[in-house]
Amino acid sequence: MANRLFAATALLLSSAGLAQSPAPLNPGPLKRDEIVVVGVKLADLKADLERCEAGGCSVREDVIATVRYAEAQFRNGQYHDARRVLGRSVSRTRAGADGDPFAVAELQTARATVAWHYGDQREALRATAEASRLLDRHAPQSANALMARMRMIAAQAHNFGTLHTMDRLRVLADDARASGQPVVAMRADLGRANMLYRLRREKEALAVLDSVVANTATHGDGLRKAAQILRLRLTVKDGGSDAVEALIGSLGDDLKRGGPVLLWAPRMPEPDGAPAMDSIAPRTGDSRSGGGTPLRWVDIGFTVEPDGRVSDVEVLRGSPRAVWAAPLLKTIAQRRYTPAADPGDMEGRQRVERYTLTADFIIPGQSLIRQRGGRTRFEQMDLTVAPPKPTTAPTVPS
Repeated sequence: MANRLFAATALLLSSAGLAQSPAPLNPGPLKRDEIVVVGVKLADLKADLERCEAGGCSVREDVIATVRYAEAQFRNGQYHDARRVLGRSVSRTRAGADGDPFAVAELQTARATVAWHYGDQREALRATAEASRLLDRHAPQSANALMARMRMIAAQAHNFGTLHTMDRLRVLADDARASGQPVVAMRADLGRANMLYRLRREKEALAVLDSVVANTATHGDGLRKAAQILRLRLTVKDGGSDAVEALIGSLGDDLKRGGPVLLWAPRMPEPDGAPAMDSIAPRTGDSRSGGGTPLRWVDIGFTVEPDGRVSDVEVLRGSPRAVWAAPLLKTIAQRRYTPAADPGDMEGRQRVERYTLTADFIIPGQSLIRQRGGRTRFEQMDLTVAPPKPTTAPTVPS
């Protein structure tokens, strides 16, 4: 079970080209195989964490044990408990952060992810900023530090809008190129192109996408493919069925390989107001958070068929009486993904996504206590576990 608290936050280590650090820093960034749990009992994860809480772990061991246990809690809908476990580890590892900045930055990233779902935007911003400051202090030109800056930009966009964010992405892309990190620059350019298009600056968006497609950076194949598909998606402005079918018909086999990529989806539904939600579902799993807006979650499973259509959309588990999730099921069922080049290829087509119904914390009138009571919103996270890559026997020269 690959850890998704890290994977869902701006793709920190999702590309092989981003797992690098300057040679003088040791140990380096956490690797995927350091945060994988396979068939481990919750009691065993808790025992590992308790050993670290007793002071028997290095900083890196503490981070790994904490995130494993917090992920298990998060998956079970225990957001408050996961948040508390991560916060205690932040306190324990703060004194040793300079000795292993990459590990502690990952811990802060996980903390921010849980905080966004929990609704505490202040905690999310603080954790994201701490990760960025730590990496900037120790390895400012590393891919990890640049990606941390990208997460900070995205976090600030949640509160301050896209115009300022878009300019900062341009600066980040320039800094990444100057630092010899072209893959990070490509990611920043993709985000900027998407924002330009949303601002109806289509020509500028297409020019940025063309630059990404033309980039020959090693490990950039997935991003070049994403840019090509995004460029095609810009032609589908109203989501009409004819335009979507024309888009799918224009795809070459090279864009159909490597698993499904989202081509088109209807706009995400707006959740109902908190008072209406209270009438159809009880508060679950978070009675200690306070506030008038309850915290609810579901895991939604679905299949991407070889033709790119979605089927078998269902709630796998979640908070009781998930009536509020019905609009999500309807929206997911209308998506269109890249079809498979081989009709028998089902790699990555059984998918699971977590949706949390949450709201930002506010201080209501005539009160001094922060409560979850802002506008309700959906937080989304991809929980799909990538299938293991098959091993092949070494080729024997003839």
